[in-house]
Amino acid sequence: MLSNNSKYSEEFRNQTAEFIIENNRSATSVAEEPGIDVNTVCRWVRAYRRAHNMLTQASEKSLKKAPSQMKTPYSSYCICAV
Repeated sequence: MLSNNSKYSEEFRNQTAEFIIENNRSATSVAEEPGIDVNTVCRWVRAYRRAHNMLTQASEKSLKKAPSQMKTPYSSYCICAV
């Protein structure tokens, strides 16, 4: 729902968020062209992800980590058979 003091329509906000997610672009690069505050665009992306039950950007990054970089309860121990 669009509030009375909103500069941008809900459709524009959703299209912008969708563009950022689908094209793997940063909110900063997309916000700079039309002069929209970066924090505003980040909120749009976060709201879009929540509305569409998508993972957060942090969750996606942790899933992309190589298994050797992920911490396990025993990651500080090395048991080697020689």
